[in-house]
Amino acid sequence: MRQGLPDWLKTAMPESAVAPDSIARTAREQVETLGLPGLRDEEWRWTNLRPIQRGNFAAAEGIGGDIEPANRLPFENPIRLRFIDGIFQGVPNDLPEGLTIVALADADDSAREAAFSPVPAPAVDNPNDVMVTLNTAMAREGVVIDVAPNAVIDRPVVIEWLDGATESAMSHPRVLVRLGESATATVVEHIEAVGDKPSWRNSVIVSTITANAALTHIALGLDGDERLATERSFAELARDARYHSYNVQLGGKVIRREYDIHVGGSGAHTDLIGLMMPRDKQVLDTHTRITHAAADTTSNEHYRSIADDAGRGVFKGRILIEQDAQRIEAFQSSNNLILSDNAEIDAKPELEIYADDVSCSHGATIGRLDEESLFYLRTRGIPMVEARALLIAGFAQEVIDEIPMDDLREWLTERVEAVLANRTGMNAG
Repeated sequence: MRQGLPDWLKTAMPESAVAPDSIARTAREQVETLGLPGLRDEEWRWTNLRPIQRGNFAAAEGIGGDIEPANRLPFENPIRLRFIDGIFQGVPNDLPEGLTIVALADADDSAREAAFSPVPAPAVDNPNDVMVTLNTAMAREGVVIDVAPNAVIDRPVVIEWLDGATESAMSHPRVLVRLGESATATVVEHIEAVGDKPSWRNSVIVSTITANAALTHIALGLDGDERLATERSFAELARDARYHSYNVQLGGKVIRREYDIHVGGSGAHTDLIGLMMPRDKQVLDTHTRITHAAADTTSNEHYRSIADDAGRGVFKGRILIEQDAQRIEAFQSSNNLILSDNAEIDAKPELEIYADDVSCSHGATIGRLDEESLFYLRTRGIPMVEARALLIAGFAQEVIDEIPMDDLREWLTERVEAVLANRTGMNAG
């Protein structure tokens, strides 16, 4: 049964948003009709939105920029775009040549329309897209990131989502990323709780990657026991474009990330690489959808989950090969590790093919630590706890090693090892 909008959310609907008026008005009407997804909706049957339904959240007001993240990413000179409980703190004044950034509220009409028209656009009557529709209706903040043709932006653009600074804060930010032909850029989402207060962020990122351009998109969800997030990323790839996604989720109460990748130009390629590590009663959920809509395109997807305590990891990956998309190579794998009897992992790989000249594969594995490997390490004099730590860290490291930034790989390795050292499953056995 679909859940209606809670009264507090109806009351919080703004009279105006940063989306163009007609788009925002239509979205408000749709979301009031659709309500929030429930467990009987196929795309949401593993992720319960009850904490949001009962949350009584409100938009934050008047937050200053003196709040800093507790964790500093290992970048020498990043371009920081800071959102504190969804409130944008302003554009830096030291942007490199070829990069333009403006607040969404200050963007021109064409940029605002592009930000709220992801390709392929979600079906307005599809209840699974209600969180995108809700974002459209309620977005008050956002940013437009433009990379000029042929520009190579060496400094990473770091979007700092700092959530939980105020009590029960709610935000619906929208980000538009546009790469001109043959441009290259890296966008990093630094996601962190800056307090122990409940918060909910419902964000959307729309990326347009034109011919021969390359976007690296890294999402790092670092912590936050009271942090709720529903996050959606759209990417449209033109001819010979490349989109490389790395999604590492290490904490949060209920975190739902969705990726919709439309591989629309011949020669285009996408990578979706991810690691989720739920513990306690956390729910970390990633849904991916890759559509191969053009011939001679490729994709590679590799996700891993490590669940401990009563944590739940969810991965659902769908690859669609359209009828005229011949000579496709698409590979997907989901490998999952359960560390305790109360942990749960749900994995559902999907492959839908309408072309006849393709090379595709998909699969999922769920299991516990390999006893033979543990026995081998024990016979070499390694204590049980250390042996387990080595195997678990090695399982996670295979994903971290895919990230194409040396300093970030080392930083994440240390972070993962610290998280694992505090988990009850490390001491089992």
